[in-house]
Amino acid sequence: MTLKLLSIASSITILAGCGTVAMQTSSKLTRTITIDHSRIENKSIYVQVTNTANSGGENMNLEESIKAELIKKGYRISSSSQGSGFGLFVNVLFANNLTEANAVKAAAGLGGASGVVAMGSGSSTKDSLLIGAGAALIGAVGSKAVADDTFKAVIDVNVKNYNSNTESQTRVFAKAVQMNLNLKEALPILEKESTRSIVNIF
Repeated sequence: MTLKLLSIASSITILAGCGTVAMQTSSKLTRTITIDHSRIENKSIYVQVTNTANSGGENMNLEESIKAELIKKGYRISSSSQGSGFGLFVNVLFANNLTEANAVKAAAGLGGASGVVAMGSGSSTKDSLLIGAGAALIGAVGSKAVADDTFKAVIDVNVKNYNSNTESQTRVFAKAVQMNLNLKEALPILEKESTRSIVNIF
């Protein structure tokens, strides 16, 4: 292997380590909902979760985790909104990957340009082709390696406080970012983050 190809291989190794290794997560509400706990007379709650997402997002399941966390906070889960102190209505609008990378196209463009540069600098045709191919490989590997996969969930939340006869709406945005993250791995993380934000309202 020539020194040029060794340099290319080293570049590939360096590029492969540039993505986000540690999971990064976050969630937030678009609008604050305040509940006056000193005025709660009835701490029972009716929970209804729907999912109108698609393309894999319909597999996001929040109902059981929301109910479990509400029970931990001292709420009683009701089977009907009638007679309940609260009503929590949740709908998942989106839960999927936002990253769209085109490594093949990028590699082709980079490889062609690098090959022309090598030939113009006096390198042999054989070396030029090898460098061009290696640069294309760097483009393909590098594009994938440095591109973090970003998964987001968008969820509508409606809270009805039957104790005070009030109603409030907000929206939850949850995010999980990591290199090479897939939907199967991301959904439980988005569920946990979203559940935390929703239950913290109460």
